[in-house]
Amino acid sequence: MPTQSALALVDALAEETRRFGAAHGNEALRSQAALVRALVDEVGRHHPADQRVVDLHEQLGEELSRLADLAPGGPSAKDRAGAGQPLDVLVVEDDGDLLEAEAAVVRDLGYPCRAVRSAEEALREYTRQPAAIVLSDWSLPGASGLELCAALKRLDPQPYVILVTAYEAAKLLEGVSGVDDFLPKPIDVDELSVRLHAADRLVRAIRVVESVRERLHEGSLRPDA
Repeated sequence: MPTQSALALVDALAEETRRFGAAHGNEALRSQAALVRALVDEVGRHHPADQRVVDLHEQLGEELSRLADLAPGGPSAKDRAGAGQPLDVLVVEDDGDLLEAEAAVVRDLGYPCRAVRSAEEALREYTRQPAAIVLSDWSLPGASGLELCAALKRLDPQPYVILVTAYEAAKLLEGVSGVDDFLPKPIDVDELSVRLHAADRLVRAIRVVESVRERLHEGSLRPDA
């Protein structure tokens, strides 16, 4: 099982969909689910700070979307309607000036954004209103960004967590469970845009596949639908 929680969720969704495809003789669905699981394994072989992971996350989002399309009935009208809604970002940074600057950049890139200055405040804000993507500094007063990530994932496996850090990637090899991506300091706007786009693609695909999986599980769809 990969260490990143978003991928653990994808892996579980793909396995359940694969079993459904096998049980009902849907070879295309079974094969696509197997491809998704193979991609999850490939991502799991890389450290989250590896640049290759960003490309793999985007590819995984595309293959998940194909998986949803192959499922009986495919995405619902509600799923398709929600696809155009922008995903929100929760930015966590204790330096007030940096927080304001990062939040402004995220909004300029087209994402609704909320901004807080500590892990504790981030947890309260997430509990009040969950965010699709969390962009957090590693070094925070009190609980660190890594501890925040772990706490968030205990609440909900859904958020895609990007940890911002000035540390060398080699120093991040321990204790990275739950982190989906790393972004080096100082933040490069173009690089942030790429990371947010990959996160957006994967989060949307996960939501659609989970919705399809729930309908399959409830038996509201049939192989011959």
